[in-house]
Amino acid sequence: MSDKDLLVVISEMLRKQDQQAEILAKHTQILGETNETLKNFVEISIQQFQQQDKFNELFLAHFEKQNDFNERTLAQTDRQNDFNERFLNKLDEIAKKP
Repeated sequence: MSDKDLLVVISEMLRKQDQQAEILAKHTQILGETNETLKNFVEISIQQFQQQDKFNELFLAHFEKQNDFNERTLAQTDRQNDFNERFLNKLDEIAKKP
Protein backbone atom coordinates (compact mmCIF):
# COMPACT_ATOMS: atom_id res chain seq x y z
CA MET A 1 0.00 0.00 0.00
CA SER A 2 1.41 3.33 -1.00
CA ASP A 3 1.62 6.36 1.23
CA LYS A 4 -1.05 8.00 -0.83
CA ASP A 5 -3.41 5.03 -0.32
CA LEU A 6 -2.63 5.04 3.38
CA LEU A 7 -3.44 8.76 3.57
CA VAL A 8 -6.75 8.15 1.77
CA VAL A 9 -7.67 5.38 4.25
CA ILE A 10 -6.68 7.55 7.22
CA SER A 11 -8.60 10.48 5.76
CA GLU A 12 -11.68 8.32 5.28
CA MET A 13 -11.40 6.99 8.84
CA LEU A 14 -11.13 10.54 10.21
CA ARG A 15 -14.13 11.64 8.15
CA LYS A 16 -16.21 8.74 9.49
CA GLN A 17 -15.03 9.54 13.00
CA ASP A 18 -16.17 13.14 12.51
CA GLN A 19 -19.55 11.92 11.28
CA GLN A 20 -19.88 9.68 14.32
CA ALA A 21 -18.89 12.55 16.60
CA GLU A 22 -21.58 14.73 15.00
CA ILE A 23 -24.17 11.97 15.46
CA LEU A 24 -23.12 11.51 19.09
CA ALA A 25 -23.27 15.27 19.66
CA LYS A 26 -26.80 15.34 18.23
CA HIS A 27 -27.84 12.39 20.40
CA THR A 28 -26.33 14.12 23.43
CA GLN A 29 -28.29 17.27 22.60
CA ILE A 30 -31.52 15.28 22.21
CA LEU A 31 -30.88 13.45 25.49
CA GLY A 32 -30.20 16.78 27.21
CA GLU A 33 -33.46 18.23 25.89
CA THR A 34 -35.34 15.09 26.92
CA ASN A 35 -33.75 15.30 30.36
CA GLU A 36 -34.89 18.93 30.74
CA THR A 37 -38.40 18.04 29.60
CA LEU A 38 -38.58 15.17 32.08
CA LYS A 39 -37.26 17.41 34.88
CA ASN A 40 -39.96 19.97 34.08
CA PHE A 41 -42.59 17.25 33.96
CA VAL A 42 -41.51 15.86 37.33
CA GLU A 43 -41.41 19.35 38.85
CA ILE A 44 -44.90 20.15 37.56
CA SER A 45 -46.15 16.75 38.74
CA ILE A 46 -44.76 17.39 42.22
CA GLN A 47 -46.40 20.83 42.30
CA GLN A 48 -49.71 19.35 41.18
CA PHE A 49 -49.43 16.62 43.82
CA GLN A 50 -48.73 19.23 46.51
CA GLN A 51 -51.68 21.33 45.35
CA GLN A 52 -53.93 18.27 45.33
CA ASP A 53 -52.69 17.31 48.79
CA LYS A 54 -53.45 20.81 50.09
CA PHE A 55 -56.90 20.71 48.46
CA ASN A 56 -57.54 17.30 50.05
CA GLU A 57 -56.57 18.65 53.48
CA LEU A 58 -58.89 21.64 53.06
CA PHE A 59 -61.68 19.39 51.81
CA LEU A 60 -61.21 17.03 54.74
CA ALA A 61 -61.27 19.94 57.21
CA HIS A 62 -64.48 21.20 55.57
CA PHE A 63 -65.93 17.68 55.64
CA GLU A 64 -65.13 17.38 59.35
CA LYS A 65 -66.78 20.76 60.04
CA GLN A 66 -69.81 19.70 57.99
CA ASN A 67 -69.96 16.42 59.88
CA ASP A 68 -69.83 18.26 63.23
CA PHE A 69 -72.59 20.59 62.05
CA ASN A 70 -74.70 17.61 60.94
CA GLU A 71 -74.23 15.88 64.29
CA ARG A 72 -75.26 19.05 66.17
CA THR A 73 -78.26 19.45 63.87
CA LEU A 74 -79.29 15.83 64.47
CA ALA A 75 -78.93 16.29 68.23
CA GLN A 76 -81.02 19.46 68.05
CA THR A 77 -83.63 17.64 65.94
CA ASP A 78 -83.74 14.82 68.49
CA ARG A 79 -84.28 17.36 71.30
CA GLN A 80 -86.98 19.08 69.25
CA ASN A 81 -88.67 15.73 68.61
CA ASP A 82 -88.58 14.91 72.33
CA PHE A 83 -90.10 18.29 73.12
CA ASN A 84 -92.77 17.82 70.45
CA GLU A 85 -93.70 14.38 71.81
CA ARG A 86 -93.96 15.69 75.37
CA PHE A 87 -95.98 18.67 74.14
CA LEU A 88 -98.34 16.43 72.19
CA ASN A 89 -98.70 14.09 75.18
CA LYS A 90 -99.63 17.07 77.37
CA LEU A 91 -102.15 18.23 74.77
CA ASP A 92 -103.63 14.71 74.73
CA GLU A 93 -103.85 14.75 78.55
CA ILE A 94 -105.53 18.17 78.47
CA ALA A 95 -107.94 17.03 75.74
CA LYS A 96 -108.93 13.92 77.78
CA LYS A 97 -109.78 15.94 80.90
CA PRO A 98 -113.46 16.80 81.33
